[in-house]
Amino acid sequence: MSRIQLFPTEGKVAVITVHVSLCVSCFRSPVRRNSSFKLCLTDGPLYQTYSDFAIQKEIHRQTVIRNISKTSMDYAMEFAARFREKTSGKSNENFVARGSPVPAVSQTTLWQQQPTVRDSGLLDQLTVDQIKYQESMFEVLTSESSYLRSLYVLTEHFMENRELTDTIIISDRKTLFSNILKVREVSERFLKDLEEHIFKEIVFPDICDILHYHAQHNFSTYIDYVRNQTYQEKTYSRLMKSNEQFAAVINRLQELPQCQRLPFISFLLLPFQRITRIKMLIENILKRTKEGTPEEQTASKALTSVSKIIDCCNRDVGKMRQMEELIEISKMLEFDKFRAIPIISETRFLEKKGELQEMSKSKTFVNMRAKFSPVYLFLFNDHLLITIKKGSDRYVVMDHTHRSLVQAQPLDECFGGATYENCFNLIMLENHQGRTMERLLKAPTKSDMQRWLAAFPSTTKEDVDEEVIYEDWDCPQVQCVEQYIAQQADELNLEPTEIVNVIRKTNEGWYEGVRLSDGQKGWFPDTNVIEITNEHVRRRNVKERYRVSQATMMVKCGKAR
Repeated sequence: MSRIQLFPTEGKVAVITVHVSLCVSCFRSPVRRNSSFKLCLTDGPLYQTYSDFAIQKEIHRQTVIRNISKTSMDYAMEFAARFREKTSGKSNENFVARGSPVPAVSQTTLWQQQPTVRDSGLLDQLTVDQIKYQESMFEVLTSESSYLRSLYVLTEHFMENRELTDTIIISDRKTLFSNILKVREVSERFLKDLEEHIFKEIVFPDICDILHYHAQHNFSTYIDYVRNQTYQEKTYSRLMKSNEQFAAVINRLQELPQCQRLPFISFLLLPFQRITRIKMLIENILKRTKEGTPEEQTASKALTSVSKIIDCCNRDVGKMRQMEELIEISKMLEFDKFRAIPIISETRFLEKKGELQEMSKSKTFVNMRAKFSPVYLFLFNDHLLITIKKGSDRYVVMDHTHRSLVQAQPLDECFGGATYENCFNLIMLENHQGRTMERLLKAPTKSDMQRWLAAFPSTTKEDVDEEVIYEDWDCPQVQCVEQYIAQQADELNLEPTEIVNVIRKTNEGWYEGVRLSDGQKGWFPDTNVIEITNEHVRRRNVKERYRVSQATMMVKCGKAR
């Protein structure tokens, strides 16, 4: 027998009560006990707080110097205590919204800290690895409870607020909240299935079959929500700037206790954050399953299914943003001297853009000083446009050609001195007039020059002074501690806790690296990451990633056969 009640609004109690029987067949002396397992969610944190805690814990796990007398669970519990002190104190930590008093993540959300588990005496019979395995699955339940609580705040506290509804038109409301009610319904069903499965036994069986089922049948709802996110963010930004009544109501609602003073936008971003977090939770479960077991195969299938959902989200969002970007660029371009080319195309996307300085060819014996004038380049996957900026948001196209007809080369060593620092040759083998054009361009920094050179694979010579290039076997490893949103197509989006192998460093604070989780390559600033200096931690990351990739590869090979 089991029942689940969720009342996420203030003043109501949320309790999961389950009558369970214990049957531990994996031990030498099987024991069966009747028990009532209660998980109280009354004072639980909203998902944003849980997420911040999880991120900080993972960062701590990567930076801690290991003591062989402690287990990773000891570190997790110690960190939970420190986090609780920070959130309950008056400190203005970045991970607590506006320094507001929010409920701390209690270590009682750990499976082993549940009274029923402690009183059962089973912890003395379980190995450290078995406890880790139980904790990794239990976190899926507790984090989903926290997530659903935040979804109720978004839907009941914001979306259903009559005063807020009266400030916006129907189309804006639809764009702003999208299909969030369907997302909430998916979470409710998922949590119910988890609860019914997990609380059958104190030492509960594998949950990845549930994850796999919901990923295949229900999680596609996330794709529809995330696909709308670009328009959602624009609508919210526009309303906050142009609609004073809307902004006033939002600001007032954010300050109320139900919201725990968390910003409204943080609730809108919850679904994509959750589906990516679920992938990480499955990876944690997979790392703790025994190799060659049915549990490993089920976890691999669940991971593959959730990864497909995330790939669809990223692909759809990427396509929409690319199309929006092309539309904006098309509006800014002027073709004064020749026939315009169509910019908007489903197969075209912007790879790189930026201002460079072009050296004038009018240098004479009278005036030997080189003169530079600004030009602005738009590099697409199939075309290059060289423009001159006209006003704040207008660009006049001076030349263009197909991408395959462009080469970029560093200057010869004979071009020395500060004048030619960060300069390179850009050669159009055939421009729009059918002529060969060679331009000497100057980048603002060494890093920018290297990235422009890397954008054209025809480069035959590479100037690698003042930068360090690493071999695959010897590359440093860094962890993201602050989100980075790519500004150029050759840059890498990073989320906190993601691990990246660094293959190139510049002396201007830019790294080029490969993300460990999916093999994506790109540039990012060193200010958003910390280097993992502990060799034990670094080797563990490599082993864990290899384990996950091998398991998922076996699933793919099995499907292919």
